[in-house]
Amino acid sequence: MYFMRRLIVLLLPIVLLGCDRDAMFEKFIPKDEEAIAKGLIAKLSARDYPAVEAKVDKSLQSSDMRRKLEEIAELIPAEVPKSTHTIGAITNKFNEVTEYGLTIEYEYSESWLVASVSMRRSNDALTVFGIHVAPHKQSLETENAFSFTGKGWLHYVVICLAIIIPVLVVYAIVMCARTRIAKRKWLWLLFVAVGVFQLQLNWTTGAWSIQPLYFLLLGAGFSKGGPAAPLILAVAFPLGAVLFLLKRQSLRQVDSA
Repeated sequence: MYFMRRLIVLLLPIVLLGCDRDAMFEKFIPKDEEAIAKGLIAKLSARDYPAVEAKVDKSLQSSDMRRKLEEIAELIPAEVPKSTHTIGAITNKFNEVTEYGLTIEYEYSESWLVASVSMRRSNDALTVFGIHVAPHKQSLETENAFSFTGKGWLHYVVICLAIIIPVLVVYAIVMCARTRIAKRKWLWLLFVAVGVFQLQLNWTTGAWSIQPLYFLLLGAGFSKGGPAAPLILAVAFPLGAVLFLLKRQSLRQVDSA
């Protein structure tokens, strides 16, 4: 039981941090670059192409850049958005170069728009490397909300495993903690606590992937790349828990001997 109390103490801060995920996400948004990205979309909406072209990196400027900007502008509704919300922010720094990827969601009277802007800062100069917009019928938060509507058999299998596997792992941890093992008990506890051979499922799209060389605490978990990002469920085979439960009697016999 001492081990279980330690485990709860270690996991409690993670749970508490998850409750304030949106507030934490706001702290990772680069405010100056966010304002510049929103300004670029506003200029495209106003058809102020020269102002946008002046920000585009010289390596991407070409004779057909104006046409491409016009095509992007055509996708932007000709009205003032009801709300603007940054739903994605990535910052990567390499030596003296910093790259930013910002995803901004716009709400209009009858539609939504998701705009992605890629920028790079080098020698205090900020240039644009990419602008992409995509119309939507509803917000990404609504599209990616957790729901069983329209889900297939794989969704149900993964959600069931995400419930069953942690229960099995926790049970095995308790049994391992109570079992007197002569040598290296802590290795068994560590082995039991993780799952291997991870399967990830995008709950919104149903896309899945397998990562053979991966360890997952308690054999299951979930993640979101941002407040409006799709839920990613992950499950892993509880190899340690299964092996321990199968070998528990023999381990106890060795200890008794």
